[in-house]
Amino acid sequence: MLVLIFLGVLLVSLIIWIKYCNSYWERRGVPGPKPWPLVGNIGSHFMGRCTLGATMREIYKTYEGYPFVGMFRATQPVLLVRDPNLVTQILTKDFASFRNNEITVDKKSNILLGHNPFVLKDQEWKDTRHMLTPGMTSGKMKNLFTLLKDIACIFVKFIENHPTAASDGIETRALTKRFTLDNVAKTAFGVDGKAFESYEDISDFNKLVDQFLKPGTVQSIFIALTQIFPGIVNLASLSVVKPEVESKLIEIISDVLKHRRANNVEASDYLQFLIELSKAKHFGDTEITAHASTFFLDGYETSSLTLSFLLFNLAQNPEYQNKIREEIKKYELENKGQLTYDALHEMPWLNACLYESLRVTPVADVLTKRCNEPFEYTATTSDFKKMSVKLIPGDVVVLPYAMTTEDPNYFESPKKFTPERMFSKDSFIKGTFHPFSDGPRACIGRRFAILQIKLGTVSVLKHFKLSVSPKMKQPMTYIPYHIFNEPKGGFWIRYKKITK
Repeated sequence: MLVLIFLGVLLVSLIIWIKYCNSYWERRGVPGPKPWPLVGNIGSHFMGRCTLGATMREIYKTYEGYPFVGMFRATQPVLLVRDPNLVTQILTKDFASFRNNEITVDKKSNILLGHNPFVLKDQEWKDTRHMLTPGMTSGKMKNLFTLLKDIACIFVKFIENHPTAASDGIETRALTKRFTLDNVAKTAFGVDGKAFESYEDISDFNKLVDQFLKPGTVQSIFIALTQIFPGIVNLASLSVVKPEVESKLIEIISDVLKHRRANNVEASDYLQFLIELSKAKHFGDTEITAHASTFFLDGYETSSLTLSFLLFNLAQNPEYQNKIREEIKKYELENKGQLTYDALHEMPWLNACLYESLRVTPVADVLTKRCNEPFEYTATTSDFKKMSVKLIPGDVVVLPYAMTTEDPNYFESPKKFTPERMFSKDSFIKGTFHPFSDGPRACIGRRFAILQIKLGTVSVLKHFKLSVSPKMKQPMTYIPYHIFNEPKGGFWIRYKKITK
């Protein structure tokens, strides 16, 4: 009898506790949908019906006119920001109150990822970013341009000789990953990625780096879960990247370093920058590998996905392919048949198509940040209800990167691929479009990412006409349990050789 009474009291206490926790935003006067126990407001994502971003997007749409929405990502209360002014304050004006991204990684159990500026906090983040930024300047990118051009030529030959390029097409997600893998392997690791040696198989280096992000693997699901439960990274010293992958990458870097030191080899790549940096800052091979891996994470996975989306959007809109081809001819004529680094960045239609692709088909939907200092905000524009919110240290805010970009209040016909709109980017409402983030924590690798994406695009368009293959699954849907917007079935694009 006493046992039953104890269990009854325990059950009632649990129910009261859950109700109290689920009233977190209600007690603070913040509107939002009623959460379900355990799954909060993301039950459809838990059941595999859609991505986490798609779940949040529905909440964003439901609360039209509200500057912010209190919701629950499983049991975690988070504030979904809808007001672009608040987004701008979080990223720039009041950066000190939101200086840290939400996810925390233990460097002891995550040797490589733990050194990435994206996960570092406070002064350690500031010091590391300050240390690595000189390796990402425009001048450094110019030094890498020659290396990348050589790889782009191999990229084109691979497509040209591909047995199904013009018929069924090529699964372009895998194709662009070969390109960015070779780029990063050569510039950050000082090795040949050998990504284009076989049509049937991928290289050993490709297999190695694919192990922790390939859709469907245990590691990729674990990484996706960190979006819902960021704290699990530190539970029981769990590794985001497989220990054997970390060990192999460290071994690869160590072998390259031994070769360069023994033979007095100096190269014009990012690895050489890290070697020189290690001498000045007195760190070893493991730290060099960790910082090279930061370059890899920024330059491989997200860049290849962005390039895939861009080629897909151009395949669907061939008139813009022609505009970029005319630009290529113009700039090559001005530069004695060569496409220079400066010309690549001057091409207005190429630039417009890239940014419009980033807007209409973003790689990721949201960015989460943790409040570090007490913060108060009151909506002041007539677009939103005049409401206030007080945030305390530990509160999590969700910035809706992919929601404002498809909001008709900010972009006319938002679902339509219209690069022309990018010619007047200054007219955008601040806080509605920032594909590489903004403020002090803007993406450190954006220059390299833009360089290889643009180079890959012009290399392809100069030699091939693109069209969408019948094998492409449309309408496009995304893999639910993935950290990025990965289309189910990939990108199937036909590449028809342009004959002079």
